[in-house]
Amino acid sequence: MNSFPPEASAFALAQRNFDAIEAEDRDAWYDAFRKASRRALPWPERFIVELANTCNLDCPMCRVGRFGVDLRRIMPLATFERLACELLSHAREVRLNGLGESTLVPEFERYLDVLAQYPVSVELITNGTGPLAIYERMVADGATLLFSWDAADPAVFEVLRRPARFAALQARAQAVGAYAKRLDRSDNLHLLFTLQSLNVDQLAPVVELAHAMGFPNVVVNVAKLPSMAWLERVAERAIAEFSNAEQTARQLGVRLFLPDRLGSRAIKLASACRTSASGCDRPWREVVIRWNLDVQACNMFNPYTYGNLHLRSFHDIWCGAFAAAFRKTLNGPHCHPYCRGCAYVGEVYDRKNR
Repeated sequence: MNSFPPEASAFALAQRNFDAIEAEDRDAWYDAFRKASRRALPWPERFIVELANTCNLDCPMCRVGRFGVDLRRIMPLATFERLACELLSHAREVRLNGLGESTLVPEFERYLDVLAQYPVSVELITNGTGPLAIYERMVADGATLLFSWDAADPAVFEVLRRPARFAALQARAQAVGAYAKRLDRSDNLHLLFTLQSLNVDQLAPVVELAHAMGFPNVVVNVAKLPSMAWLERVAERAIAEFSNAEQTARQLGVRLFLPDRLGSRAIKLASACRTSASGCDRPWREVVIRWNLDVQACNMFNPYTYGNLHLRSFHDIWCGAFAAAFRKTLNGPHCHPYCRGCAYVGEVYDRKNR
């Protein structure tokens, strides 16, 4: 063990990370960890901060909300202020997103006040249940909002977003869309559609709904479940629906951002964007800070953990051996199993600016 870098003393973290690696790949990971370079890296341009690891919805693809809202699982304001002071002068973007709903955090607007002190673009991924006043403030401040919206059929929506009520959330989204239009900020509004086995036929109708609500962008993701066998079963139907949705988007003037792969199948459509499965640069450009100060790799919430900010500085974690091993193996045959087939679209804003 003497040849391992200092992080090897964190036995629990090593076990947590490497036990998730398939046995045939584990030697490559240990080798990458042992030989990790501790050279300095450029600061990440995006910080993804999980303010709340709790939710008021119990969606089948996530289940974070299955036990109801637990406000003990939030990042305290004082902790957020300290992180902002240490990290955000180096950043370009902050995305408020996690396995939970950020707007549940008490005094959420005080967190926005903190962000307003730094020269960063702000994004929020939300389930749409937050107060209208918060969404309007964020629109007025120039933030980017992504509303998770997995169906246009109310019955399907309410199965996938239980116990949400479609009509109430649609009314709130329409109000946000109307407010953004008055401020000429509509381009900052997105619907985020997550493909699942129950909503394969819903993308084209969601594009129509986005247009009707004043949301000119629809981004498509794919649910990440313990078994992804469902995706191969629905892939052919999903690709046909992607084509229909692209035609609908073109007719309505909605920007549609599709993944360029579904499992093993390439998506050869004009709206298809390069996904992380086709080559990933996220661990060099962004990082996730969880509510408990675990530092993780990417916006898709891969559970692999670089370290914890209660124990080490951000610089030491970002440039440390756990992070280096992840980057070393990422785009090769021994990549983390969670990364295989990843549908994360990282070029949404580049495509919008063309």
